[in-house]
Amino acid sequence: MSQSQLDYSHDPSHESYDLIVRNDAPFNAEPTPPDLVKHYITPEKYFFCRNHGPIPLLDENEHTVEVRGIGCKEVKRLSLKEIKDYEKVSVMMVMEGNRRDGLHRVKHTKGVIWGPCALGNAVYSGCRLKDVLESLGVTSKLDNFSKLHVAFESVEQCEEDRCYGSSIPLAKALDEFGDVLLAYEMNYKPLTRDHGYPIRVVVPGYIGARSVKFLKSIVIQDQESSSFFQQRDYKILPESINTEEQANAYWTRLPAIGEYNVQSYVCIPADGVHSGPRPSEQVQGYALSGGGRFIQRVDVSGDDGKTWVTAQLYQPAAEGNSVHVWGWCLWTATIETKRNVRIVSRAVDSAGNIQQEYPIWNYRGVMNNSWRTVESNRLEQANI
Repeated sequence: MSQSQLDYSHDPSHESYDLIVRNDAPFNAEPTPPDLVKHYITPEKYFFCRNHGPIPLLDENEHTVEVRGIGCKEVKRLSLKEIKDYEKVSVMMVMEGNRRDGLHRVKHTKGVIWGPCALGNAVYSGCRLKDVLESLGVTSKLDNFSKLHVAFESVEQCEEDRCYGSSIPLAKALDEFGDVLLAYEMNYKPLTRDHGYPIRVVVPGYIGARSVKFLKSIVIQDQESSSFFQQRDYKILPESINTEEQANAYWTRLPAIGEYNVQSYVCIPADGVHSGPRPSEQVQGYALSGGGRFIQRVDVSGDDGKTWVTAQLYQPAAEGNSVHVWGWCLWTATIETKRNVRIVSRAVDSAGNIQQEYPIWNYRGVMNNSWRTVESNRLEQANI
């Protein structure tokens, strides 16, 4: 079934959102850069929407999630009521997409051309996946534990009659500090249909593609998910790969992306260019890193990287004694600027990983964490 044959007539209205629509069907949209950094906890109206097909019509009173596979003492179909009987916990985390547009400016990429705002910081609430699995007998004492995976399948129907699916290592799911949830709330309210109602997985520190919405099944198995979206998407192909035909020889050789990389972005000014008339400007943006690493520093430059100032960080998620930091960092800086020059930022995370200057192009346009790209004609037109 092609995208044109899928039925989108039951999708919810999106009139209450203040988003830039990147694709109508399936609905994919993101906020403007200034809107994104207005709040540390991203309101739904400014939270990006990522879909691969029509948004399912589900009833939480009837919906169930099947859990089965290696180590499970039984095949269990959990109702939402049963899921809510497990201890409820909340986790603040970034749901992270990609900045494909920066790589698309270098050369054609395949996929929705996302800008810099396909991400949002939210508080998700639900039960720990670890608690559910352990109640069914799945523990770290299983044979070949380090090689096992948890595969998630969604109700969401995509093109070619495939359902959305993905997987993570079982070690991540059972990690006491991994914070993987079966979430039914976002920002202390029930999930909306756009964000996975009635139940979704959230996998902190991993790319958003692993946080499967509209969850239908959980399977413990000795290999990654066989889903198209695990096997033939969200992988970093070599720069020499330019077509699907060339990609076919590489998909099985490459690992699926898990943790995302360190990055930051200048959101104010929105176009990344000083608009004057004064030579100094207050700049704002975001920074984040995967794997539970927090941001230790953000440098900001008003002369395309020749000189730098250190930004002031706002990172409540990193306060206290948390083992991992899943939330993002917002930052501000006052810089001196010059005519027709990019304003750029670079982040350094707690492991010392540093954001790179130049984009490393790949066919799927994933994991772009280069300094900001501003088109040359925009610089020429800048009234500075």
